[in-house]
Amino acid sequence: MKRALLLVGLVAVGALSAQPAWAASTTQVVQGQILRLVSVADWDAAGSLLPGEPVQWDVAVSADAPDPGTVTIGVSATGDAELVVDATLCMQPWAASGCPGGETVLRSDWSLPRDGAEVVLTRMADTETAHVRLSIALAAGDEGGRTDVLVHATGAGESATIGGGGGLATTGVSPVVYGIFAGGAVLLVGGMLLVATRRRRSRDVGDES
Repeated sequence: MKRALLLVGLVAVGALSAQPAWAASTTQVVQGQILRLVSVADWDAAGSLLPGEPVQWDVAVSADAPDPGTVTIGVSATGDAELVVDATLCMQPWAASGCPGGETVLRSDWSLPRDGAEVVLTRMADTETAHVRLSIALAAGDEGGRTDVLVHATGAGESATIGGGGGLATTGVSPVVYGIFAGGAVLLVGGMLLVATRRRRSRDVGDES
């Protein structure tokens, strides 16, 4: 049976059991001026998905907004592997036995769209913390492939996305700004090379004299 590579923020995620032992779990944090996203999963166990062997991915979303408002939480995906998702919400931290206050089912046996568009899962007051749990598996009969998945949060004029394993994790910055930073890095490296060349030439001239 072919396996599918599930990438979360361009990093492969592992197939966890329904009751995973979080021995190798990794935590990633995206902290903006207002929004905070905390992702927990066992990325090292990643690599492939099979029908009936889901990846469990927990993302906690909170905000520190100056004025009352709401935060929208969604998910997006792109790729060629068909994924089936169960999404549940807990307004308290997850316990080993589940959600202490009772979980809310957001999606069940959902075929995750792979067009890159964000699909809203839930909204909350910005004074709350949402603990979203995604259980992601390869659809039965799928030929496998690769799919990238991101969790989004938007509120109080800020947006953030998070993936896993040190992959794509951004918060509220225009792509133009990222381009400027990238250009600055190139200019900085070029400047360092120029300085090194000038120093080498000066040393060569000194040796000749």
